[in-house]
Amino acid sequence: MKSRRYSYIALLFAVFALVLLAACRQEEGGPTAEGREIVKVGQQVPEFTLSDANGNELTSSSLQGKVYLLNFFDTTCPDCQKELPVLQQIYDTYKDEIQVLNVPRSQNLDVAKAYWSQAGLSMPIYTDTNHSLYYKFAKSGIPRTYVVDRDGLVRAIMTDSPLASYTTFDNVLRPLAGSEEQVEAGYTRLVMKLKVPARDRGEDQFFQNEYLVSRFELYLFDAETKEYVTKATFDNPTPSDDVYDPAYDITYIIRSMRIKVGLYDIFAIANYYKTPDRIETEEDLLDLIDRESYPTGIEPYIPEKGAIMTNHANSLLATDLTPWDGKNCYVQIDLERVLAKLQIGIKVPYFELKDSQGEKYADVKITNYKLVNLNKCFYLFQHTDRMEELTEKPGFKMPEHFREYEDNNGQYIVDPHFYEKKSDESTIADLGDVYASWYGDFNTDNFAAMPPVGTYGYAYILENTSFKTSQKNGYSAGIVFKAAVSPVAVWLYDTNNFRLVREARPEYWGDAVYLYKYNFYGSIQAINKASGMALDELAEYTDKQLKTFGIKKCKFNQGVYETYYTYWIRHRVNMADPMGPMSYAIGRNNFYKVRIAGVSGLGDSMIVPEISRDNYPNSYIDIE
Repeated sequence: MKSRRYSYIALLFAVFALVLLAACRQEEGGPTAEGREIVKVGQQVPEFTLSDANGNELTSSSLQGKVYLLNFFDTTCPDCQKELPVLQQIYDTYKDEIQVLNVPRSQNLDVAKAYWSQAGLSMPIYTDTNHSLYYKFAKSGIPRTYVVDRDGLVRAIMTDSPLASYTTFDNVLRPLAGSEEQVEAGYTRLVMKLKVPARDRGEDQFFQNEYLVSRFELYLFDAETKEYVTKATFDNPTPSDDVYDPAYDITYIIRSMRIKVGLYDIFAIANYYKTPDRIETEEDLLDLIDRESYPTGIEPYIPEKGAIMTNHANSLLATDLTPWDGKNCYVQIDLERVLAKLQIGIKVPYFELKDSQGEKYADVKITNYKLVNLNKCFYLFQHTDRMEELTEKPGFKMPEHFREYEDNNGQYIVDPHFYEKKSDESTIADLGDVYASWYGDFNTDNFAAMPPVGTYGYAYILENTSFKTSQKNGYSAGIVFKAAVSPVAVWLYDTNNFRLVREARPEYWGDAVYLYKYNFYGSIQAINKASGMALDELAEYTDKQLKTFGIKKCKFNQGVYETYYTYWIRHRVNMADPMGPMSYAIGRNNFYKVRIAGVSGLGDSMIVPEISRDNYPNSYIDIE
């Protein structure tokens, strides 16, 4: 009993000590930071000497002419732990222009270095020998960060009341970073903010790289001559923790770059590693149609480096890079994926097929799916044209064919082979090289398993558009669904008694069954007996031939009777409008969620394009 009481007292003492220690670290000198400051904003920093991890000394005198942050911290302080990653972001962004001096208030260097390794921090750490420097600046309170300008004056003090965000630091540092000599007359410093739309982004691990920017390339062309001026590449830009627009949830801050004042056409590409080294004109860049990044037309998941993204080609035309704060010019760049996201699911485990009287004659279970007609080519930058001009491929000169898409002015988004897709069936064979998994070469390989009810399969595909009058089977991207058919019973022909026998046992049905007027039959002979028709009982009929007699066929394969359904993916802007400017298109960065909600009939035994038939409505399958 005595032992337990002493343990309880010891526990209370330990908790009290921890609370007191945390309170001392955060609020030793009183409730306000102002009351704790010795050095205030606008004052000169006191002289100091620091040592780095290698024992090299750094003095306040040697820092004259430089902008730096002086951060006091303790690795056990919760607010310090929150602020250090923000300072790391600032360090990553500004390390070529400022210095970040992290100084533990009372800990030794080995303890701080151990925490750095555990937290994945790469900023330099400094220490003063007797840990007295902190008390030259303040009486108490950490974290505490001083922003010091080139003249050694304190320009801002960041404390835990509240903790400063990346943007707070950035807004203070941006006017200070870069010397006046670097921005001579006629030049400006271009500061960029990347915004990546994350509408409809999922919460699971599958989407973790969907809006990642690992590399960012900026191309600038003279807005009048369209000639190449310069290119800048930035690796691993820093995401900000601030959200400015509810339509976006990821913002990247890019280091500033020196550029001559003038009018520019600006093009931005993220996560693209195949751009040529030599580009002389805008047209050189716009002619890039990539056949390598997505050769199969599909990405099952976004790679660790992120998906290719660009700005809209028209969004930064004739951008005036004239500084408005004396030396800096600020540009926001909106990026979007060149891929569209597709999710595929099913509403119920199986569907019942019923006759006109409501009697069930079969169950259908969707088991697999396969994407067909997947574009292997794409425009890096969005192309548009007007509906009344959709006759032949234009030259795509800037800015005539790079407009902001507007639903009310007849514009239409087009892919690289938009004008090759004609209503004439003779042109379909030319698309074999354009599409991966082309519908005309369809086979039953490489089907994906249908995800369980309530979940979705995922894929990313390239833009694929066709004008409404050319939107026939074999042109647009689609999904082929494989299904297992379980008839209630099959009518077999009894050759001994010359009559039909109803058989409910599947082992007696044979290699194929035929649906005719809501009944399944085991052979053409059985259908002839039931219908009075005189079909050739030895012929191998195609689906198209059988359809002329009102017959559907299911082949037995791997233990089930199979049937196939097709669905052609469309982008619908106005569901009430049968043909809007984007009603028949898969547009990049869009999100398509397809769920099978019903099956109203039997599909086909094989997939053969019927170019003469419009893609809508799709046969016997209902999609939400």
